[in-house]
Amino acid sequence: MPLQYKLYHCLEEEHQDTITSLAFSSHGTFLAVGSLDGKLSLWSTLSGRKLHVVVTGSNAVLSIIWMMPSENHLLCGLANGVVISIHIDDCVTVTGFTAHSSSPVEYLAVMDCIVVTGARLEVFLWNHEGTAKWTQLAQILPPPSISVNHESEVIVTSLAWARMKYSERTLLVAYLHHGILLWDAIKVKMAHFVYVKTLVGSMSVSRDGNVLVVSNVTTGFNIYHLNDSSLDGSMLQPSNGMLVPVAFIHGGQAVLGGSPCGKVQIWDSTDRSLLGTLMHDSEYGVLQAHVKSREDRFLIATGTCALEG
Repeated sequence: MPLQYKLYHCLEEEHQDTITSLAFSSHGTFLAVGSLDGKLSLWSTLSGRKLHVVVTGSNAVLSIIWMMPSENHLLCGLANGVVISIHIDDCVTVTGFTAHSSSPVEYLAVMDCIVVTGARLEVFLWNHEGTAKWTQLAQILPPPSISVNHESEVIVTSLAWARMKYSERTLLVAYLHHGILLWDAIKVKMAHFVYVKTLVGSMSVSRDGNVLVVSNVTTGFNIYHLNDSSLDGSMLQPSNGMLVPVAFIHGGQAVLGGSPCGKVQIWDSTDRSLLGTLMHDSEYGVLQAHVKSREDRFLIATGTCALEG
């Protein structure tokens, strides 16, 4: 039976600018939404009702991640280099600190109490315990340049944790021009490096840590075997130079990809056949997407960019 999806909620009338980040809580109870308008909104996925709004002023909310398995603690990266920690109980408590002094915090990743922040060329590892305690553990230096990219700017485009043959705590850092670095967080050193011939936007790792899908920023999405860095296949969906989202879904059996033209597509990850297209009620690009599997349903959240000009 083919996979079927239907519109569940349309969350509108809160944000007035591009949606920059989306994140479901660990059980899919809540959806957090960040925007260039400087707001973080929190919604009930059951009712579609807005529960809380955190206003950061003029600082865009660029990244969001929940501190798993918590349903009431999340982190946000801001355009001014600050990371804020939000606890939601009877009231909302917000604390923060400057993680990067001169760059926006565009990417976050977490495993247990280890938080990774990505800001342009900088990648820092932090230990985050309690409400406001942050301790820097390491800084990950970018991979060495080669002839084809030695004049290109070093720009981080994605972060992801995985349990792999290299380490139970392997951090993958994607760079726009410089491939993908695999970092062993236990031995605190680079474990492997994957050079790909295309630009690298967002990425997603399969549950077994063997397969990687990346948005190549130009023609669509590529699937690679991490053991030997070989290309397994591609899905064509021109992204017009935009960093559109990509993710393995349904236990790695399918791939979800965003687009610059108001739709999300889903492909079979084995034969790369198109399984379905979800049309966003917007002519704008779907530049954010997040997924969460629950016992009774599978949720996909999408957000669009604002019209330029």
